[in-house]
Amino acid sequence: MNKEIYEEWVHQASIREKDEVDALRKVLDPKDSKGVKNSYIDAYLKYYLLEYLSPSRTEVLLEVGCGIGRLTEYMARFARSVYGIDLIDEFIDKCRTRPGKKDNTFYFYITEIEKLKDIAIDKMYIVWVLMCVVDRDELISILKTYRENLPYLKSGIIIEQVKSGFELEHHDGRLHCCYRTIDEYIDIFTTAGFKVTKYYVMGERYNGFMYKLIHLACNFLPKSLAAFTDKLFHIDKYIMGDNTGKLRLINERRPTDVAFQVERA
Repeated sequence: MNKEIYEEWVHQASIREKDEVDALRKVLDPKDSKGVKNSYIDAYLKYYLLEYLSPSRTEVLLEVGCGIGRLTEYMARFARSVYGIDLIDEFIDKCRTRPGKKDNTFYFYITEIEKLKDIAIDKMYIVWVLMCVVDRDELISILKTYRENLPYLKSGIIIEQVKSGFELEHHDGRLHCCYRTIDEYIDIFTTAGFKVTKYYVMGERYNGFMYKLIHLACNFLPKSLAAFTDKLFHIDKYIMGDNTGKLRLINERRPTDVAFQVERA
């Protein structure tokens, strides 16, 4: 796991949030001062995670790389219980003590990973985490570790940003993330002992009309607009239609999100 990237996440986690919109700056784009773009991305990720994971109220979920618990707490209303685990102890400390924590959410330090063996986890999900692991062999090893510690796992959804070619992206002279292709991710998942049953191209981010407007003018828009970004996302979704399999949306200039549906091989 790239320590520089995680150190930056810890730094952002130290920023005090005034409300939910400001809190999104910790885990999405810290430069989005108004929170409108982050609110759009938040609604977009939650919609597709729920759509493709399809949890039931009898199932137990696991979020790998839960961060400050944003998605863990959201998914708790749709499942029997949700567990979160993260490499950063500070994040888990915050998750366990956060105001409004759901009664059916539970958080583990990475050193407690073997405790997952005793929990009947039905489904797992990973969102924008694997791009922090640059080394292919290290990523495969991490995924194998989770596979070994989730004996009851039925399926999972992994959402990652992809490009048409491998690329390491740097910001201000520091490594920001690692972009891979769809084929590279499928090869990694397969080697780690997972089978990719299907993948979905999530094209609204960077390709949606409303998102393009928000992206260009995010710091000039009124913060109050953040309350309506879920509607703006659905406008983009309606305009773009079903993106499944639309590889033309993936290029070398900007990342496109892809949701991989996996199960134990």
